[in-house]
Amino acid sequence: MRLAFIIGGGADGLEVAEWLSGRACHRGFEVDLLDLAAAGLPEVCSYEVPTPPAVQDLAPWLAAADAFVLVVPECLPPSLADWCAPQWRARSAAFAGRQDATEAVGRLRPFFATTVAEVIRYGRPRSADHVLSLLKREN
Repeated sequence: MRLAFIIGGGADGLEVAEWLSGRACHRGFEVDLLDLAAAGLPEVCSYEVPTPPAVQDLAPWLAAADAFVLVVPECLPPSLADWCAPQWRARSAAFAGRQDATEAVGRLRPFFATTVAEVIRYGRPRSADHVLSLLKREN
């Protein structure tokens, strides 16, 4: 099963994603780490212009995933949810983060068919393992 970690929050997000993706690899997942800071997504989604190259580059990675873990900061770029909505459909998702990511999670939740978990708090292995088990069962 392919699990895409979408990192939306700088060095803290990368640290959380590396910790959690290591746990996922040990549980048999194939893992992709997608760093949004490196992707260069546009700030604003406009359907009146052609899809930007950064979005075109990211789309196949999202489409190949069976499920997602969004490593969210307190606030996620608004364009992520809008530009990538087609790839989210019919996929399970969990959310991970170090800080209070309630606002970002609330904005993203409607884009997913099913969401198997609330925010996985960094450094809580039992919670992480439980959520990874749910993602595997869901798919």
